[in-house]
Parts: sequence; structure tokens; C-alpha cells
Amino acid sequence: MRDLSLVVPHSQKERFAEFDYLRGVAIALIVLGHSIFLAQPVFPLLLENLLRGGTGLFVFISGFFFHRVFYPRFNYRKFIAKKAKALLIPFLVISLFALFVRMFGWWQDGLDWQQNVLNAWYTLRNGYVLYPHWYIPFIFLTFLCSPLHLAYIRTNFITQTGLLVLFSFIAVLMHRPESNSNFLQSLVYFTPYYLLGILISQYEQSLRRWHVALLIAGLVMVAVTALAQTYLWVHIGNYHTAAFHYAGWDLQFIQTLFGCIAMLALCRHISWLWLQQHLQWLAELSFPIFFIHPLLTILVENIAALEAMKPLFPVASVGNSLLVFIVVFVVQFYGSAGVAVLVRNVFKSKGKFIVG
Repeated sequence: MRDLSLVVPHSQKERFAEFDYLRGVAIALIVLGHSIFLAQPVFPLLLENLLRGGTGLFVFISGFFFHRVFYPRFNYRKFIAKKAKALLIPFLVISLFALFVRMFGWWQDGLDWQQNVLNAWYTLRNGYVLYPHWYIPFIFLTFLCSPLHLAYIRTNFITQTGLLVLFSFIAVLMHRPESNSNFLQSLVYFTPYYLLGILISQYEQSLRRWHVALLIAGLVMVAVTALAQTYLWVHIGNYHTAAFHYAGWDLQFIQTLFGCIAMLALCRHISWLWLQQHLQWLAELSFPIFFIHPLLTILVENIAALEAMKPLFPVASVGNSLLVFIVVFVVQFYGSAGVAVLVRNVFKSKGKFIVG
């Protein structure tokens, strides 16, 4: 069979504009999905299903850059050291700060020091302090599996496609882990996104010829699966079950997988300069926003719990629900970006060890 891998790997310094835009979109989707909590119970169900799954997009992007940036001169030790420095250090710094905040809150609630320490242990044994940060141990586990990804890149196209279909089938039946605390289950579930990113990089020139067809197919599959999940399956949000407990077919996985293809194609059509610049700015801040926004979630929750705010919740109309959703998103998203910029300006080059 003719080798479809027509792309010569580029240097690490080369940037891919559409993937910068996609990173900006991905972090926005993640925070949008985390901004619905105060907009319940009347938030539009179809919109909620469309907003979930941003994590898969992030993994897809990581797979693309693994092949495009790291594969040409791959060194396992240097790769893991680089990822540990970029991810684990800010993960630990922000987690320790968040744990202190939580323990202070428990102390204010009247818990004695023994119960406080016990609560801290229950929190830490999950592998993360702030809920969205389950992603860091999982993605680092993915990076540790890089030798397997190298073997995947070096095999033939038919085998690559077969493995992508196999892992996708497993993910559709297995679902994401309960509370996202089983990192091995997350590794298996999200592997198809990583493999898809590798394939998009490896066969980019060939796939560009089918650009319009892939865009249409991606959008159609997103629409079909979102509508089916919302109105036929009647399931809202991501699917979470124990690894070997059958609970139906995960349509959110299929929606997000085809959404990766559709969003990449759409990002290639972004022509407004202001939007390009804004998405590139967000892409640069994507991991700081990811690390920081759960802290602002706690802040928003505490504000909403104030006595003066209680008449506003729960929201009773769709209009108010959408308004609350937008306000929460702006506070979490751009508040996190502002904090990241401030920390980087104050601590200069060391700021990345604090916020990513």
C-alpha cells in the first residue's frame, strides 16, 4: 500500500496557527463545561451536551504535537523531564494552596484538627485536590506510555486505523471513570483522541485534500450524536461508570471524537485578525487557565452561598440560567487569565512554575 505519511516533521520552533486557535477553543470549552453548575436546573440540555467533552480536544492536540514536535528527535528522558517540569510543578504548587484553602474552610465550619486532617487525606488519596486537576496525573501517565506511541507511529496505516477503531470501541463501552479517579481507565478511554491527533499530524497533507468532506462529516456526526444523546438516550453530560460495568453506549465520546476533526477544520477557516490574536493569546495561557479556574469556582460557589444571593438560586427561567452561565464563565475564564498574567509579570520566568 502507498505510504500516506507525506509530511516531513517540522522543527520544534514552527507554529501551526490552526492548532493555536484550537488550543484557545479547547480551554474555552473546558471552562464552559465547568460553568454550568449554578445555571441548573433549567439550563438547555442540548447545549450542555454540546459543551461537554473539551478534555478530549485537549488530548487530541497533545497527540498531534507529540508526533509533530517531539517524535523527530525523541528522547524519552528529556521528554518526561520537560513534561514534569511544565505540568507537575505547578500542579503541586496550586494543589497545596487549594488544600490549605479547603482545610481553612473546614476549620471555619467547626471541624476539629483530627477531622480536618482526615478530610485532607480523603482528598489527597484521589490523586488531586481540585476536581478538574485529575487531568494532570492522567496525561502524565499518557506521556509515560510514549514508547507505545512511537511503535504506533512506525507501524503501517491499516494497523494504525485498526488500533484507533479498537480503542474507540472499548472507550464507547467502558466510559470515563467514576469521579475521574481511575487514571488507568482514563488512559484507555482517552487514548483514541491521542492516536487521532498523531494520525492527523502524520497524514496531514493527504487529509487536507479531504478537508471539506471531513468538516461536513464531523459536523453531521456531532449533531446526530448530540441530538440522540439528549432526546433518545436522554443522558446529560459525560458518561461515568466503573470500568467493567456496562451502562450503554457513550455517545459523548463519539461526539467529541468527530468534534476534534470538525473544530480543527473550522479553525483553519478563521480569518478575523482580532479573533486569531485572541485565540493565540488564550492558547498561550491555556494551562494557567486550566490550573487556576477551579480556585475561582470555589470563590463563585462561596459568593453564591451568601445569604444575600440565596433568592437568586436556583434559577427559575432559561434566560436567567444563560445569564448566570455567562457571568460564571467570564469570571472563571478571564479571571484565571488575569491571575496568570499577573503572576507571570510579578514572578517573571519563575511564574510558569506557579501557574503553568
